[in-house]
Amino acid sequence: MKNLDDLEAFVRVVDSGDFSSAARSLNVTAGAVSKQIRRLESSLGATLFERSTRRIRVTDEGLQIYECVKKGLSSLHEAYSIAEQGRQSLSGNIAISSPTTFNNYFLIEAIECFKQQHPEVSFYLDSANRVVDIYSEGIDLAVRSGQLSDSQLVARKVLEQHRVLVCSPSYLAKISPPTHVQDLSALNSLVFAYPGYNSAYWTLENTENSEVRRVPVKKAMSADDGMTLLHWALQGHGIALRESWSVQKHLTNGELINLLPQWHEPISPIQIVRTGRNSVPIRISMFANFLIEFCQNKLNKGE
Repeated sequence: MKNLDDLEAFVRVVDSGDFSSAARSLNVTAGAVSKQIRRLESSLGATLFERSTRRIRVTDEGLQIYECVKKGLSSLHEAYSIAEQGRQSLSGNIAISSPTTFNNYFLIEAIECFKQQHPEVSFYLDSANRVVDIYSEGIDLAVRSGQLSDSQLVARKVLEQHRVLVCSPSYLAKISPPTHVQDLSALNSLVFAYPGYNSAYWTLENTENSEVRRVPVKKAMSADDGMTLLHWALQGHGIALRESWSVQKHLTNGELINLLPQWHEPISPIQIVRTGRNSVPIRISMFANFLIEFCQNKLNKGE
């Protein structure tokens, strides 16, 4: 029962009426087919054919088994066909987990552009500001920041990023502007946090001498959503440590100010990851390629 080829040979013999015709359809010898049938009969503990010198006849048990096997093989072939279609054609669903900040600046627009080219592909977007278990939650691709803890995941770098210190002009007007990195500890900080992760400090690096400092923060407000932190910074509630690409337009138009520009979070990668399965549907691999190129082009244009 473990050999599907034996089951396929059995069905061919019943359909064709003799071993020789079945052998020709399978491109093997009649002796090979006869051996397969004997092996199958031994495995099942049942006689499938009554044989004479001139013909064979399917037994009653054999006919019942044939009906079950043919249905099973038909379903199996259909399953293989669906899998093959998924590998060869751009159709089907892609489930993605990604943080809201990346979604707002890159992913939502990338999905819209990809669907214009490939309308048969559908998407599910889990805007997760947490590390989801892509195995149990049925996620095809996940956007992750920093180094990965799961070595079984297949990762591709989308871009490199660093976070910078920003606040609004209105907040800066209320305080003594910091001149040293340690001055940050006395100011209102807008901190990224969620259950199980509640940072009490920022890790910052000096671009001039590569010095790294862990700076305790005075938490004024916290959220598990980078877009919320950015909104609070724009509204003058404190200092936020945000991705340089997410605040660039606000720095350019004066809505935000880069505090202590020589200090920023150490550079880290943003990666797109998937499980380590060998067979990857073409829609998933093509979208991963598309997203990487889309993000790079958008950064190069300074958008």
